[in-house]
Amino acid sequence: MQSSRRIPPPDPTREPLKVNVYERMSGAAAQLMPLFPYDDAGSIVPCGAVLWGGPDEEYGHFFHGNSVAEVVVVYGSHQSLLSSGQIFATQPLHGVNSFLRDEKDPSAFAVMTITQHQSEAGDQNETLMARCQKCKAELARIDYDATPHGVAGHDPTRFGSADDRVRQFATIAGSREFARLRNSDEGRTCTECGHVNPVFPLAQWGWLRQVAQTDAVNRAYHALIKEDQA
Repeated sequence: MQSSRRIPPPDPTREPLKVNVYERMSGAAAQLMPLFPYDDAGSIVPCGAVLWGGPDEEYGHFFHGNSVAEVVVVYGSHQSLLSSGQIFATQPLHGVNSFLRDEKDPSAFAVMTITQHQSEAGDQNETLMARCQKCKAELARIDYDATPHGVAGHDPTRFGSADDRVRQFATIAGSREFARLRNSDEGRTCTECGHVNPVFPLAQWGWLRQVAQTDAVNRAYHALIKEDQA
């Protein structure tokens, strides 16, 4: 008899976990929030996004590049360019917006996961970029090192501290840096045509809040450790 192929046992450093994407994203602080606490070398990192329309909603548009593959799964949508149940792989550099047909339509929504496979060896790099609304020239861009923990070249101080209890997720922390550049005078003014682009909407993406919450959690952890050692 031929020996059957068997799935290897789970990594003892990553306890098998499960989560309901609808429940988790109902209380999420940001788009692209990791659903599980694993983002080190070789991890499969599913990140959730929940987008909805309304009279005051606006998401803007930007481009994201990643040196590792990303796969999108749509867990439900209405009046969206993405269909419920749709699965697709993104291009290395791809456009990002709400994917809603009309962001002002209160009935429009989409819930999805974007999953990336963290690098197991070698650098991992990401790019965030915006184009001028008028002439489409490159307006603002940052390229940053997202090499995960456990890979030679990982820099724990790039988005936090080496002794953080909870690591900042590189994509969200990098997105916050991009947003600050994009909304600066330099990041809004096109060097090609001189057009001053509108401010990029931040509230709907939640990056600033997610980074601030993670920073507060780490400070709280160290405060407790310090008190315990006193």
